[in-house]
Amino acid sequence: MATPESEKSNYKRWKQVAQIFAAYLVGAWTFLEFLDWILSRYSLSPYWVELLLWVFIGIIPSLLIYLFHHERINQKSLRLREKIIFPLNILVLAVGLYFGFGTTDLGATTKAIEYTTESGEKRTALITKEEFRTGFYIYNFEPKVADSTTAWLEFGIPVLLNEDLLQNKNLKPDAVFIDNTAEKVKEASYFYDFYIDGDYEVTDSLITLNTYIRKAKNAKVIMEKTFKGNDILDLIDDATVFITQSLDSDEFNNPSYLDLPIKEITSSNLKALEYFRYGDYENAVKEDSTFALAYLFDGRRNVIYSRSKTQEQSLADKAYEYRQRMPLQRQSEALVLRYLAYDQFEEAEKLVKIQLEVDPTSDIYNNTLKNIYGRTKNLKAYTQMAMDAWDNQKDRESGLSMIEAGLIQEEYDAVINQIDAFSLLQPNDDVLFAFKLMPELLKGDIEAARETHERIKLLYPDLQNKTRVYDSVLAYLEENPAEGEDLQKFEGEYRSESSEQTFTFWPKGNTVLKYTSGQRIRVLIRAGDHRLVSGHPLIEATQNYDFLWDDKGQYYGVKFDQIQADVTDTFWYWKQDETIKKAESLLQQRQLDEAKSAYENAIKANPRHYYLKTALEHIDYVLGMDSTALITQLKGVSGTYSIDGNESVRKFWIEDGRLMYKRDGLPGKELLPISETSYISMSGVQIKYSFEYENEAVIASYVWRFNAENMSWEENYMPDINYLPKD
Repeated sequence: MATPESEKSNYKRWKQVAQIFAAYLVGAWTFLEFLDWILSRYSLSPYWVELLLWVFIGIIPSLLIYLFHHERINQKSLRLREKIIFPLNILVLAVGLYFGFGTTDLGATTKAIEYTTESGEKRTALITKEEFRTGFYIYNFEPKVADSTTAWLEFGIPVLLNEDLLQNKNLKPDAVFIDNTAEKVKEASYFYDFYIDGDYEVTDSLITLNTYIRKAKNAKVIMEKTFKGNDILDLIDDATVFITQSLDSDEFNNPSYLDLPIKEITSSNLKALEYFRYGDYENAVKEDSTFALAYLFDGRRNVIYSRSKTQEQSLADKAYEYRQRMPLQRQSEALVLRYLAYDQFEEAEKLVKIQLEVDPTSDIYNNTLKNIYGRTKNLKAYTQMAMDAWDNQKDRESGLSMIEAGLIQEEYDAVINQIDAFSLLQPNDDVLFAFKLMPELLKGDIEAARETHERIKLLYPDLQNKTRVYDSVLAYLEENPAEGEDLQKFEGEYRSESSEQTFTFWPKGNTVLKYTSGQRIRVLIRAGDHRLVSGHPLIEATQNYDFLWDDKGQYYGVKFDQIQADVTDTFWYWKQDETIKKAESLLQQRQLDEAKSAYENAIKANPRHYYLKTALEHIDYVLGMDSTALITQLKGVSGTYSIDGNESVRKFWIEDGRLMYKRDGLPGKELLPISETSYISMSGVQIKYSFEYENEAVIASYVWRFNAENMSWEENYMPDINYLPKD
């Protein structure tokens, strides 16, 4: 039992400990405040403050023991508990700091980038490292009064704000099309501390724009400001200044960036901007022929979907021509687009790698580099990109890339563990669990995969059309465990009949990889002896690939289903071999005599490829025609074809001795004559373009489409817009 003297002594000790500990806390806090100022003053990593805060907190157990027993401990008299607690405290602290800050950049917040101008001049620029930029989402600006004429502004304002704010490399904005507050909070709180949204009202000629900066966790307004005026673009510039001043550091040595008015980097034409907001870039440039950003976005879309090489090059040239109307980062994108359009992949790769030093997590540059690596099947570089992006910035996009890379590397358990770890940080997320379906299937854990799949179907019954493909995968793999030896039959390159897009398949381990031209690599899984499946049902379409085989058991085509929640689109792809590639190359070079022989060989080797026969028809027709008569024929069909009140317009014209075709909303392409009245295009081989004559003059245009289901040509498959009279 403690004596009054010992109790009094302990009280004095604890009182002394409390006084010294209080001084420790005050001193530590003062030091951290001073350190925070120093780090900001000299652009050093702010993570040092957080790291040292945890050091000061982490040593508190050992510190309290020391302060209470300091007289004895100073005499180097340590008891067993202290010999255990002190080292254990340090070990636990070190391990915790390693996992918490092991991949954190503790150096400078800025870095110098060296680049070469178009004139060959070498320059250096100081930029903020991406991990130290202030990131946030920009959501919808809700109209206070519904008005169809200004409805485009609801998401048009975020799109334009995003473009304006992207000029500042101290910030990392991202426009996201979400208008539900619960979804906004859920999405933003994953990765950011706040988000931006607002509302607007148009009364007569006066526009009122309210801009809110909100806490990501609860949508509480942190800062807000109202702007009024007659020009929405001027108000967007004002809102940009408000957001920048609120979120950007005001340290004197923080890198500063040029803030050009939104009119200068996009367009001052509101109708053009309305088309731009809806992704109708073609009409946007009709309204403003110098709208460089619209040319850039349209050109990028054409590259992604391989719609028409002719159109790709035309749009890339336009974006490059008007590039001075874009910020510097977009100007670089225009040059990259031009390299891709003209198949200068080495130059594109070099420039993209330079730009990734500035924007390491840029979707545009990362996807471009993935496209280049996928084209060459450079899996090591492809997957390393994804892992580096995840280490650098843990957000949804990099997370999806990390999962994809893990599947390619066949590290299925690691992918599942990463998903589980991230799910612990986001316990209310009802989507993350679904990403385990593919790795569970590929590793052969059918029971776990079935449980995941059933949970997806239970929570998302409206997605039955998309989830159905995985029912077939589970049924097949239960009877046919994943084995790699029979996957070699899927290897090959297949071209689309409706565009210039190609699929390249090749086996790896227990799966099949597929590279889509202009896009990325996908991981596919077997759903039958001649069937593959891919896609995540909760965030994208699912895909079904049915391979077609001849009487020798050799694959010659793929029936490809793109499956959305409420619709399934079917496309046909035809296997390419060296005979086809040789023939198409000779035709492209206009070496018709050699091309004729090459196509005859290609048809013998690929009798089901109907479009090879129409290409041979073109060669035979042109070889039998007088060049003057051919030009006369092309001039005869040139012109515009339309119906009053019908938005579908076809335009035909001669360019460099070739007949070109363009329909509103579709890419331009070259047409090749196969007879006096019909033409084909190698950019979309399933369509034949025909003309109706009366008294030796063209009076109308119409098209035929090849139906691969019954292997026949169909006329008038679009009755409302097919038959168009000549204007």
